[in-house]
Order: sequence, then C-alpha cells, then structure tokens
Amino acid sequence: MMNKLIESLQQLGLTSYEAKVLIALTRYGSGNVADIHALSGIPRSAVYGVLIKLRDKGVIETQNTKPMRYKALAPYQIIDKLKVNYENAVEISLEQLEKIYHVPDASVEEDGVWNISGVKNVTDKIVQMLDLAKKEIILASTYPSLDKATESYPIMEVITKKLREKIDEGLKVKITISEYQARIDHMKGEKPILGTEIRVYPAEDSAHPLKGGIIVIDDQELLVITVKDEVNPPNVTATWYNGKEQVSVFRHFIEIEWNASRPL
Repeated sequence: MMNKLIESLQQLGLTSYEAKVLIALTRYGSGNVADIHALSGIPRSAVYGVLIKLRDKGVIETQNTKPMRYKALAPYQIIDKLKVNYENAVEISLEQLEKIYHVPDASVEEDGVWNISGVKNVTDKIVQMLDLAKKEIILASTYPSLDKATESYPIMEVITKKLREKIDEGLKVKITISEYQARIDHMKGEKPILGTEIRVYPAEDSAHPLKGGIIVIDDQELLVITVKDEVNPPNVTATWYNGKEQVSVFRHFIEIEWNASRPL
C-alpha cells in the first residue's frame, strides 16, 4: 500500500525521497531534520534539500524554531497544490515541445519506415493519419484476424468516428471488409458509413499472408496492421510507410482485392 502511494505521488511530480518525506510528515504531524531522517528512512544528508523542494512546491510549512521544524499541509491541500504544479508542468512542456518540434518538409521526398506496437499506439497512429488525410482514404480490413482484434478492442469505433468527420470534409473513402464482418454487421443491424464505397471480399478467397489490415492515405503513406491471434486478447502491431514505392505496391494489392469484391 505504501509503495503504491509513493508511486502515485511520483506520478504527480515528486521524487521518491520527496514522497517519503511528505508521507512521514503527513503521518506523524511535524518534525525536525533528525526526526524526518528517522521517520522517512532517507539519508540525513538528503533531508534538508528535500525539505526545501517540498517547501518550494507549497506542500509543507516551516516553523522558525531551533532546530527548525516542518509540517505537511492537510491531504486535500497537498493534492490541490500538486495538481496545479502538474498542470503547469504539462502546459509548459507542451509549449516548449511544440517550439522545438520538427515538422517534416512536405516538399522533401523522404522514405520512412516505422514500427508501432500496442493497440493504443496503433489506434493513435490511425487517428493521426486520418486527421492528416486531404483527398482519399482506403481501408482494407478483410482479414479475419483483424475482425478478432476488433472484438477485443474498440479499434473500428475510433476509425468510424474519424471517417465520418473526413467524409463530411468531402474526402473519398473506400473500404473492403470480409464476409465474416459483413455477416456480423448485418446481425447487429449496423448500417454502412454514409458516404463510403464499401465492398465485401469473398470469405472462401481470403487466403492472405497478411493477418491484419491496411490503411492508405492520399497515396502518400500507409499503415500495415498485423494481428497475432494466437494469444488472447490478440496482439496488435503495425508498420508505417511514407515511401511512394511501398505505397504503390500495397495500393496495387488493394486494387486487385477491390476488383475481386462485390458491392455491399
């Protein structure tokens, strides 16, 4: 329980030593440097420096006695102070990171390949790609393993919401789905996203080497999603490409599949 409290305070911006001293003062009321050393278990040589930092953070008070004594604020006051400090740190960090963030020059031809792991990171990347789309979005989600992943994770919910936004902006959206997913959608009474071109790839012909799905944005970048369904829940990873050669290869593959599919 105490370790969890220390970890929580660290997430609010305290160091391990600062958390231990603050906990000791909260539990025992007040104390001088010698008391705090004994109660917190941190080295005596580190106590004074930690107390200065806690005072600067506004979570402890000092009493000008000899020796000087220290006490913690009430718990709700401590948390209020730490929340303000944390929020200020977030704002400053965002501001400074945006100042130094390198935005790639769109006029420079630069091939890139990046690997992404974990369903949250993959989903975040999908949303980022959809946000940047200007003309066309192609989504090939005809692979049974991706269907299994969407049963465990709300990937398609996030994608669907973003696709609706891009359709409203006038973008062209093409989607291929599997027979399995088409049957599931029909049983659930789910209707296709208004404004999309949707085709269904025959289940009997779905012998793909890839287990996952593909997203192509404006013929400029693509994301190949891979699903390992041997584990439960399935493990989702992805590889992002922005080279025209890679995009053209996968685009050709998707077009073949599109032509072999039936309209929904």
